[in-house]
Amino acid sequence: MTKGIIAKSLCITILLGSLAANLGAASARKLVRQGNRAYKAGEFDQALAKYKAALMEGGDPRVVAYNLGNAHYNLSESQAAQDAYMRSLRPAKPEELAGSLYNLGNAYFQSQKYPEAIFAYIEALKRNPNDEDAKYNLELARRALRQAQQNQEQQSQNDEEQQDKQDSQQQQDQKPDQNQDDERKRNQEQEQQQPQQQQQTQPQEQKQMSPEEAERILNALLQNEQDALKQVKKMQVVARPKREKDW
Repeated sequence: MTKGIIAKSLCITILLGSLAANLGAASARKLVRQGNRAYKAGEFDQALAKYKAALMEGGDPRVVAYNLGNAHYNLSESQAAQDAYMRSLRPAKPEELAGSLYNLGNAYFQSQKYPEAIFAYIEALKRNPNDEDAKYNLELARRALRQAQQNQEQQSQNDEEQQDKQDSQQQQDQKPDQNQDDERKRNQEQEQQQPQQQQQTQPQEQKQMSPEEAERILNALLQNEQDALKQVKKMQVVARPKREKDW
């Protein structure tokens, strides 16, 4: 009799646990659907809150993490998006894994982590070799990395030149007073010669620019501005509409 009571109690406990789990999963799915609707409406903060609540309710960690990454990315929260996409990289179908890797690459690119973005795009292409957007973004990341390296080299060179100028100026400041007197004399001679030079150059300064010349310069400036805008547009990755995952 006692054994029968214990067995029934154990069975009831299992049933209750299973029921609670089912209720939690149903609640999580509902929260994910609500988050997806908010995401499609562009309400990314609200979507983020729903996805986090779904995770607390026991939602599928891989699915919810993917959706969290999408919401963080659209809020320009690059690091949080990267962390979420990394959590979504669990055993899955190749096309789903390729999508997560692609989005991870975009999140890396957004935070200017170009080597990591290149790696993510390459891994995405391994799972989906026909992904033209991934190929485009991969080349863009490589170009951005080269540009960043060139900028760093140029900055280093500028720093060295600035340091050389400072050293030279310090040496000039330490010269004897005689050198300073010589410098003053040279300046006085230049000031005396300056009026004559101004008279010689005055006719040239009075020459006016022709309308044709002005139009040519203006067109050149406008063309340079258009070229610059094209370069800026080229430095933006292709961010495809992200499919919110349900389950």
